[in-house]
Amino acid sequence: MEDISWQDIRKVIVDFLQQRLTNNANYKSEVTKLDKAKQANDVSAINESQQKINDLVKRFDFETWMEDAATRRISWITIGSHISRGIHPSSPADDVNYFAQNQPVTSNYVSSATPSTLSINCSGNAAALDIFSLLNQFVKDDLTLLQLIIQNHPAILPALSDDEQKAAVYLANLKKAIFNNFDNPKASELNKQLYWPNSQDTYLSGVDNHYRLLIPLYPSSLCHLVYQKVQTRFSDENKKAREQRRIKGIEHQSYFSFHHLAVVKLGGSNPQGVSQLTCNQGGRNFLLPSMPPKFEKSPFPTITKAQETIFTNSMQYFCRFGFRLLFDMVQAPKNNVEERDNRKDAFAVILSLLLKYARHIQKTMPAGWSRDYSLKFNQKLWLDPKRSNLGGEQDFKQKYDKGEWIVELEKDFAFWIQNALVKKFENIQQQFSDPEFMEWRKELSAAVKASQRKKEGIF
Repeated sequence: MEDISWQDIRKVIVDFLQQRLTNNANYKSEVTKLDKAKQANDVSAINESQQKINDLVKRFDFETWMEDAATRRISWITIGSHISRGIHPSSPADDVNYFAQNQPVTSNYVSSATPSTLSINCSGNAAALDIFSLLNQFVKDDLTLLQLIIQNHPAILPALSDDEQKAAVYLANLKKAIFNNFDNPKASELNKQLYWPNSQDTYLSGVDNHYRLLIPLYPSSLCHLVYQKVQTRFSDENKKAREQRRIKGIEHQSYFSFHHLAVVKLGGSNPQGVSQLTCNQGGRNFLLPSMPPKFEKSPFPTITKAQETIFTNSMQYFCRFGFRLLFDMVQAPKNNVEERDNRKDAFAVILSLLLKYARHIQKTMPAGWSRDYSLKFNQKLWLDPKRSNLGGEQDFKQKYDKGEWIVELEKDFAFWIQNALVKKFENIQQQFSDPEFMEWRKELSAAVKASQRKKEGIF
């Protein structure tokens, strides 16, 4: 940036004015008339057209244009990243230029500070928007005249005029528009206004000045970036990638697709009355869907850090179909063959769901998760087997490989079944004694051995 001279900046301004003159409709018309008048040798028409051309050339003369632009017409526009008319197109309130203020170094939420570059915006009288166009001209290395003014580059002042006093006035007026140095900042009744408490402790007290009045402005620069991102769906590359997604035998490329978009039109038939960027967007502003996320409840019981066992009422509900068969078996008339078959079916359902739950925990939970939980150690060994591969878990690995924890697991399972039956059948709870307890242990033991033979990895 140090190698930018005032001559470089002056050249950008002069070239811009020359381009404006060349593209001026009246200038083009008069040049055409002058050519025709010369061909017809019409002296009167030649003089008339030449005079009008000279007036236009003088109008776009560097010193003339700069004096008019930087002293009179600059007050017709406001430059900012957050505009008032985005809230209401008739709002006369002031805009704010976020880029001319101190910005946060870090932020935990998306805002205008998140993108590295944003387009600046301008609102006001359309007859002065050419000043904004000049400020957006690039001088060198992607640096615009606007950025150089914000950075207070020393070459700016002499580039604005050969007269130092005039140059100082021009620069002061430009900075006033860019930095929003309002003498009397104003809002409007058309703007939304919020009273925000200054203190959480005293905002209900009767003391004055415990509220701050917030007036949100439309973040047009950030919204313009969103608009540009959404518009990439119509790019040639995106269209090609979308068309080729059904073609087999070629390498597919990723493409953008935005669903459930809403469009807000600002400014009606005159979006330029809102701002320049709004005009560039044809008044359209995209709204991304802000619906709450859809959470799918897991069918598996959760494990809290405080619980000491997985064999809880929640697990019984998860295995409820198996317990229903088990309860029906107890209530049914005694028949040894049917009783044995029904019990087998009930435990098949309970154990299949229990092993499915264990597989889910082992696959979805990270290795070592059980360190922060209060589960019995034998259940930690069962549900967190990957923990044995972590550093500093030699004792855990040794006990896991030894396998004695499975015996304790059988007892927990049998105790769980016994408690469920005792609670369900209080009048015959004496029937659920040690022999039945041993049978229920055997049911889990058989399931463990079957799973190990199949090499399911659950045990």
